[in-house]
Amino acid sequence: MTTPIKGPRVQPRPLETPKPSLPRNEVKPKAPQAARPDTVGVSRFDSGKGRSPSVALSSPVAAPQGSPIQPGSHPTAEDVKAISAMKDPVARNYAITQGYSDLSAAMSQMLGDDNANWATFATWASKQAGVSIRGEDMPRFLTDALKGADGALGPLARVDDFLRKLGLPAFPIGDLGAAGNEALTSVSKAIADGNQFVFREVGQEFARFIETFQGDTKYDAAKVKQYLDGFPKDKPLLKEAFGHYAQAMFEKDPNKKAELMLLANNKVGLHEQTQLQPFIDKALNAPVKETFRKVLKQGIEASINALPFPANLAGKAALKSGAVDALLNPVVDAAAGAFRRVATEHMMKLAVPGGALKLGNDLPPPRGMESTLFPPHLRTIQNPELRALLGRLDHSPDSLKGTGAKDWSRLEQRMDYIIDLFRTRQSDPHLFDAPFGRSGTTYPLPNAPR
Repeated sequence: MTTPIKGPRVQPRPLETPKPSLPRNEVKPKAPQAARPDTVGVSRFDSGKGRSPSVALSSPVAAPQGSPIQPGSHPTAEDVKAISAMKDPVARNYAITQGYSDLSAAMSQMLGDDNANWATFATWASKQAGVSIRGEDMPRFLTDALKGADGALGPLARVDDFLRKLGLPAFPIGDLGAAGNEALTSVSKAIADGNQFVFREVGQEFARFIETFQGDTKYDAAKVKQYLDGFPKDKPLLKEAFGHYAQAMFEKDPNKKAELMLLANNKVGLHEQTQLQPFIDKALNAPVKETFRKVLKQGIEASINALPFPANLAGKAALKSGAVDALLNPVVDAAAGAFRRVATEHMMKLAVPGGALKLGNDLPPPRGMESTLFPPHLRTIQNPELRALLGRLDHSPDSLKGTGAKDWSRLEQRMDYIIDLFRTRQSDPHLFDAPFGRSGTTYPLPNAPR
């Protein structure tokens, strides 16, 4: 299966010729405007405020200048290991996100910033993972959802009636929130572990690429071969991907360069998502029901045991007979269902320029590309290897219909979404915004173990 050829394609031109008129369907750049006071120093990736429409780049690609990258402006392979070894998952995620951003910036110095590289996208995926790792806003959302969960109110009322007959107060809704927090902890740990694993593995390869090729002014086939021979045999996709990055570094044809970058990004993405499968399964299949049952039953047991003798005899008999379990079963089912809905809605999002994408919905086109969908150099695909890869992974060729991943646990649905995300946003300059509203850090990080 190959990708159909559609839409106008931007043709390369010699550097010395006058600039041609803009191709059909291209977004014309606007004159720069002064930044608003409330957006200065803040990444425009997280908000539509004050940002201009995305501009599809079409100018020919200039040859790399060969200037070395400033030492300490990006993590080295050893820094990546040190960051990955950080014990605090929250601090580690901040360092990983910033590390991806700085690797992305260093790569753009070598390959140009007209095409995002995989680390550019990984910056924002890691930042979004941090929201789940920190559990931001989940307790309030979860408690509200549990209070109104379908099928939960009736069972909760029956539990309240039962507790009152035993001389106990009504069922504390706070216990539901506590159970949700405990369930969230197991989900957050799986996400943090996946975030750590991918950065340790893929981040090192980006650092090694930068260290190997920075300052080079021409393609050296022997050097590239020696570099690629350093990849483990069990990582063929990574080896191929960084080979494409090496080719793209010296490619002057903007169409060919964009396709090489997309091919490399897709292969790193496929490797990453394949490796992440166990972590995703663990996050989505966390023992939510068991957690809710344990916390809720412990709360009731504590209340019964606090009653004086002989008032606590009836309660202890109810615990022993299984009556308490029978009453809690429908509450646990409803609460666990509400948790999964809220957690899925909360975690299956990705910040992009102008808003946040819901991964279960079809991918929307970037602003200014509603009719063309893709930037000019990627509207049609000529690279045979890229065409074959898209034909295998993209179930709606040259369309964004059906890209929503209804089941994020399935690799093919994730990749169907991701490859179109990469293709539609590859030329968006706002992807290179600083993730925390500031420039990069200095490496090695002071809090990272050496």
